[in-house]
Amino acid sequence: MSKYLHKWLIFKGVICKFLLISACCLVTTQFASATIKLPRLVINGMVLQRDVSLPIWGTAAVGETVNITFKGQSYQTVTPASGKWTINLAPSAAGGPYTMVVAGSNTITITDILIGDVYVCSGQSNMRIWFGDGNGPSYYAADIAASANPNIRQLEINFALSATPLEDVNPLATGWEAASPSTLKNFSVVAYYFAKDLYEKYQVPIGIITSTYSGTIIEAWISREGLVNFPGLANQSMTPMKDTNPSAIHNAMIAPIKRYEIKGFIWYQGESNSSNAFEYRSLFPAFIADVRDKFNKPNLPFIFVQLANYSAVVNPQQVSAVAEVREAQAMALSIPHTAMVVAHETSSGTDIHPMEKKPVGQRLSLATQKVVYGDDVIYQGPSLLSSVTSGNKITVTFKNVGTGLIKAGTTLNQFTIAGADKVYKTAVATITGANTVEVSAATVAAPMYVRYAWADNPKNANLYNSANLPAESFRTDEPTPGVNYVAQAFTPGNLVLTRYGNGSTLPAMNTTVPIFLDEYSTSGVNKNLNRPMPGGADSYDPNGITNLIVGTHSFGVEALLSLSENKKYLSFTANNKLVGETVNSTGSKTIAVITADGGLNTNTTANLGVARMATVSNDLSRVYYISQTQGLCYVPYQTANSNVVIAAGENGYRTAAIYNGQLYVSTSVSAATANYPEITKQISTVGTGMPTTGIQTLTPLPGLPTTEIVRQFVFLASAGNNVYDLFYGVTESGKLIKYKLESGNWESKGFIAIANVVSLTGSMSGTNAALFSTTLNSTTYASTLVKVDDELAATSTLSGSATVIATAAANTYFKGVAFAPENSDVTMLPVKLSFFTGAKDPQGVKLNWQTLSEQNSGRYEILRAADGVSFHTIGVVNAAGTSNKQINYSFTDFTPLAGVNYYQLNQVDKDGASEKSKIVSVDADLIASVFKIAQTAEANFQVTISSDRKSTSKLSVINLKGERLLEMSAILDKGLNAFPITLSGLPSGIYILQSSVDGGSRAIKFYLNNEYIN
Repeated sequence: MSKYLHKWLIFKGVICKFLLISACCLVTTQFASATIKLPRLVINGMVLQRDVSLPIWGTAAVGETVNITFKGQSYQTVTPASGKWTINLAPSAAGGPYTMVVAGSNTITITDILIGDVYVCSGQSNMRIWFGDGNGPSYYAADIAASANPNIRQLEINFALSATPLEDVNPLATGWEAASPSTLKNFSVVAYYFAKDLYEKYQVPIGIITSTYSGTIIEAWISREGLVNFPGLANQSMTPMKDTNPSAIHNAMIAPIKRYEIKGFIWYQGESNSSNAFEYRSLFPAFIADVRDKFNKPNLPFIFVQLANYSAVVNPQQVSAVAEVREAQAMALSIPHTAMVVAHETSSGTDIHPMEKKPVGQRLSLATQKVVYGDDVIYQGPSLLSSVTSGNKITVTFKNVGTGLIKAGTTLNQFTIAGADKVYKTAVATITGANTVEVSAATVAAPMYVRYAWADNPKNANLYNSANLPAESFRTDEPTPGVNYVAQAFTPGNLVLTRYGNGSTLPAMNTTVPIFLDEYSTSGVNKNLNRPMPGGADSYDPNGITNLIVGTHSFGVEALLSLSENKKYLSFTANNKLVGETVNSTGSKTIAVITADGGLNTNTTANLGVARMATVSNDLSRVYYISQTQGLCYVPYQTANSNVVIAAGENGYRTAAIYNGQLYVSTSVSAATANYPEITKQISTVGTGMPTTGIQTLTPLPGLPTTEIVRQFVFLASAGNNVYDLFYGVTESGKLIKYKLESGNWESKGFIAIANVVSLTGSMSGTNAALFSTTLNSTTYASTLVKVDDELAATSTLSGSATVIATAAANTYFKGVAFAPENSDVTMLPVKLSFFTGAKDPQGVKLNWQTLSEQNSGRYEILRAADGVSFHTIGVVNAAGTSNKQINYSFTDFTPLAGVNYYQLNQVDKDGASEKSKIVSVDADLIASVFKIAQTAEANFQVTISSDRKSTSKLSVINLKGERLLEMSAILDKGLNAFPITLSGLPSGIYILQSSVDGGSRAIKFYLNNEYIN
């Protein structure tokens, strides 16, 4: 016997005696206090899924025997160390009612159980709407009176939110209820008609579990695991708890029911995602995959409702976010075992929650009959197959027409066509064959594109197939195309302006328009008018462009440019939307940061209301922005998380700037509310330095105006150094004002009038100051770039007038102005990074990045911070040197900090030069099931295991032949546990560490190195 094994046997004996005594005490205590408990789903009147093995689960004292008697059969299990037991019942045919008895130290009897088909019916309020809502009792009076049917039952899950997945649903209001005139008031209208139709055809009990939450976005319904490809969502903080938090609804309303056996999943949602319809193309498939993963059914039938019609009728409607959501929903039909119900003609359109739900439920049933039961039925409406232009007409060919196309009424409605200008006109449409429609318009001589029912409310859409199923909405065009962003270097000393529009007719108000960064000399000569920002579906590229940059067609102040004090970084805010989409009054914004070489970074997101402008610190560690609805906010560079309000007040802030490491802000007037303090007109310092947490004190600069709202301002130094003694600002009253710092007080030095002034920048040239502003007429949208020269600025009083040096082209206008970024040694991407991501991993946090090319690269230093600002090196990965090939790298942080961790790559060249990457964030609290082993000396290792409760873990070390070399037990506390083990006398090689924790088993391979040197 080796010395190692002798020591181990002695240790094992001591540990076993200790654990036996502890276990006896533990079991005795639990048996004395614990009783069998069942989840709230498993109650009287429940409907169980037929023809499948049925899990029944619950909790009991450790070691307690649980018995279930059901349909004449008995089942038994012993409660494991986790305290959670499961018994699988044999498959059963449809039938009932039955009684189930669950017995142990206590007995639970469940009565009136039916076996049939069970469906989860989920989504937002249009799935939730009850018969008892609004005019439902009168609208459906006849159906309610005839609704008595004990074989149709509903279980409604109450509204709930959670930061982590729950094991049980919130207490139920009613439990399982059978349909009847007295109970139907609590039934989902859509779900009831769906269930009723299925029951009438198949004559088996139908159970519907309605898990709905009004007014919610799909992001809240997807688990953290399901958001793995959306790191900005997966790593978002859950504080404060809101129904818009990613995964918050999933955790409370899907996770607790995932073990209940179901036949299919019915979904009606999307209204609340109309502001990000393009992203819905990716989010919706991710949700479907997540539901199937959580219910452990890769082919779970998923039937969904396309958005119904709502809002005022606009015909033709050029841009429709709702239609784009419908389009994104239809794209999901490429996923196997899915079906879609069209509903854009079921409602009057006057109510976003229409009561006309019966056709929706019946169409869901029809789709289910095909996808779930395999019946030979027509379940889809007509959909686009092709379109061909001939002269002034377009012929549209449809599929899924049954025996042929039909129209309801005398005139075929909701077809529009457009030429190359994509301005759509109402078209004359005629059914010309069993599956064809001919479309034309007298005002479109050369049509290129055709649309059908492309509107928020296409209520008179009336094309159907022979089964009376409506045609899907479609378009043959695509969103206004963009091009992959191309970096174009700036010329130092030139001016940069944000220009809205490309010269074509300006769209409807509050619709997005393309943004260009135009470059002018200080004399007004244009130098580069062709620098488009990414604003189309194909504008994303592999060099870090992750968000779109478009403007809102309005007179609102946004996209004001700000140049960092060291002149390296130009920044502004924009919409993360496709050109042509409607802009909501709230929502996240992109913060764009640009360097002298044209390098563009869009990875920073302002998610606290509408962002008006942004400014950055000299080292890019801090990004501040003005939120219209929240106030002055901070967000770490290149993150979408941890947005912090540091000076609160709705609509009370105008612009921010950083000088000599101090943050300044200009404010408007905002009355005090329950949520915000009073804001007054002033120019102030914000706290001390550049704060990143907490509500800061605003200290007015003495002497600066308190009777004017300053839209944007600059400090200049008359002596040409960093002692700023000149203040210039443009006001909402149409002035350029000047102040001089004298004996600690700012003294007024005149003003000049500049009508419709929007923005301001300036610089010193010797003793003279040059000021530049943009103007924008709110009625005509006429826009100019103007210049004001303030000679001998240190002693002069501002007077005279502004000189127009450039005018915006027709159908375009200027917003912001700033000097071009300088210092070409700074760039956004030190190497051609394809991506840099971080995600939870069983061993900690795993970082992955990929390069497309590298030049003279030496190493990657992995930096980590708890606050997104103070980074420290935690590891190094050697780089490839010089390469034009795609290379993948990874690094695991085995000991992440509690809470959110921020990570950044510092790419160090072989010559010592270095540049930092974007920042990624991972919430370490999301890291579950940590199980790792790390060698610390020649024969010593440290094992780290997480446990969700105090428990005992059995550990084994096994070689690759399957021989068990070591066995031991460890008592674990809730959370992370770390302890050493010694593996002496074993040869170098690969081994397996196995563990049983919380009722589950885990295993990991590791390498033992007998020549290990720390």
